Amino acid sequence: MTRYRTRPELSRIETGRLRRRRRRRVRLLAVAVVVLGLVPLGVFAAYSGLDGGIAHVRADDLGPRPDKRTKAENVLVVGSDSRAGANARYGRDEGARTDTMILFHVPADGRRVTGVSLPRDSMVRIPACTTANGVVPARLDMINSAFNNAGLPCAWKTVEHVTGVRVDHAVQIDFTGFKRMVDALGGVELDVAQDIRDDKAKLSLKKGRQRLNGEQALGYARARYGVGDGSDLGRIQRQQALMRAMAATARQRLTEPAKVWAFLRAATGSVTTDQGFGLKQMFDLAMSVGDGGDVDFRTVPVHEYPGDRNRVQWTRPAADRLFTSLR
Repeated sequence: MTRYRTRPELSRIETGRLRRRRRRRVRLLAVAVVVLGLVPLGVFAAYSGLDGGIAHVRADDLGPRPDKRTKAENVLVVGSDSRAGANARYGRDEGARTDTMILFHVPADGRRVTGVSLPRDSMVRIPACTTANGVVPARLDMINSAFNNAGLPCAWKTVEHVTGVRVDHAVQIDFTGFKRMVDALGGVELDVAQDIRDDKAKLSLKKGRQRLNGEQALGYARARYGVGDGSDLGRIQRQQALMRAMAATARQRLTEPAKVWAFLRAATGSVTTDQGFGLKQMFDLAMSVGDGGDVDFRTVPVHEYPGDRNRVQWTRPAADRLFTSLR
């Protein structure tokens, strides 16, 4: 009969190996449990310190809000072009502006996620917003001016006001965070439809399928002049194509703990959210999107604004039907 050695009989070398394997299993299990959303992420955050890297803003001035009619989650994502810190190479303008505003609608079953791009040049009625420096009055203006003049809470308030959709959370991502997230994925593969040279966006690309690094992906997302028709709507189409490619890449590559760690570290260092939307909530929402939960990107239907051919206004009733479907 085969006789197995009991633990006291194991050599010191074998005992050391067992301990190392046990530690590796514990570390891998901890990461796997977090990714699968089986335990509160606060436990992991206390270990990693990642949650503390997320900046939060208060949203106390949202005013009368649309009713929440379903268990779906609506998240407003704003791309910030702040020139602070490492972003100074893109210019010396003070403050932060946005060229990107997308309202993501995640149904309760996690399927048929919809991302609605809100063109920055859209002329809308912006409500009064309170800031640390006082009140920015209500006005008719481009939708991105809500963020430019009064920050993320005002962008949130404005989107609810003009769409009638209850926005559950708002997220602001700056240049640095976007680049780092792309690099953490190992780049993103994309079909570039034509040669692009946009000095303002710091971008030079040849036509064809290629892997873009973080710097190139950022330039592609920002490029407007010298590519396509030079319009904001053309830029939106490229941004949507880039985000589809990023989502596909993430599904393929964020299966290893080290890559998940690198991606989260890249994201949390340059993200601002409302106080109710931390790392755990981001994970829970992301994990609610099932295997078939691809993103259906759309753009609010628009036409030329009569008062300024460089601006647009939303086409009614088509825009109303889109937002009614989200509600």
